[in-house]
Amino acid sequence: MKRKNYKVRVKLIFETAMDHSQTSMKKAQEDVDRVLTNYLKGKKMNILNLFNEPPHIIYKVEKIDEEL
Repeated sequence: MKRKNYKVRVKLIFETAMDHSQTSMKKAQEDVDRVLTNYLKGKKMNILNLFNEPPHIIYKVEKIDEEL
């Protein structure tokens, strides 16, 4: 039997709630975005520590068209 190649896309959705006070919703959103971005830049940081529940995983399988 010939092996077939497939491309698998995996999408992880993390949801959490964070309380943050600021003068406007936009500034609060920018603050939280900056904190998360800086946290994720650290290569030894574990993203799972930020969230209480495991991620919701969505995957899609596509056949790769091979042109030889």
